[in-house]
Amino acid sequence: MKKVIALMTDFGLRDAFVASMKGVILSICPDANIVDLSHEVDSFDVLHGALLLSSSAKFFPDGTIFVGVVDPGVGTERRGIVVETKRHVAVGPDNGLFSLLMEKEGVVGVYEIRNKSLLLDLPFETFHGLTVFSPVAAHIANGLPPSSAGPKISDYVKMPLPRVQVRGSKIVAEALHVDRFGNIITNVSTEDIHSLGLKRGTLLRAETEGGTVEAPLEKSYGYVPTGSFVFVLDSYGFLELAVNQGNAAKLLGLKRGSPIEITVLK
Repeated sequence: MKKVIALMTDFGLRDAFVASMKGVILSICPDANIVDLSHEVDSFDVLHGALLLSSSAKFFPDGTIFVGVVDPGVGTERRGIVVETKRHVAVGPDNGLFSLLMEKEGVVGVYEIRNKSLLLDLPFETFHGLTVFSPVAAHIANGLPPSSAGPKISDYVKMPLPRVQVRGSKIVAEALHVDRFGNIITNVSTEDIHSLGLKRGTLLRAETEGGTVEAPLEKSYGYVPTGSFVFVLDSYGFLELAVNQGNAAKLLGLKRGSPIEITVLK
């Protein structure tokens, strides 16, 4: 069975960076099934990459190898790592990019990439996606165990999500991400929603720097009139504040990190 190698970067598709990585992978593992998870991660935004990877990994088959390259520290002393979870393998920089994936799937082992025989012998210190991460992933797809990359480590970088605070009927939260539609993804998780007993139709008030809005918790955007605010549980697994066919972030002037205080009304 062909191994799936899924690529996620902040490279975009204008240049040949992604294609070059695919060429390296196919040169080492011709049978690899390469999938593009995303190449539009916000530039240098490790948290955005971590969210995309952790939210989409559950849809990939067991044994998928993720190559994640959101790497503002490329060429410095930051380490390259291979992460083995209970379901998948991830290859990339040791900068917290795989923290949420590890939290969701559980860690079997994390290995520092030290085995130079797995790397490309090229002097490109600004493109480890090409010279380090892609060849390592391809060799693992060929059957090498993740531990072949190098020694097991425990001091890898962790990037926990900011936690919500519940104060009676109030939830003190913040915006984790604003997607291309202007939907505001908060750090209130599905688990938080269930623990608070919130159900479809619950009316919530959101107090933000840009104003206060009241909106119901619904299954999807279309259950409120066009232009109206609505809360939904999104595909990331978080509570999202959106506007049906509109841009919630623009209307409220919010961005990642903006505080949001949510009150349960009824």
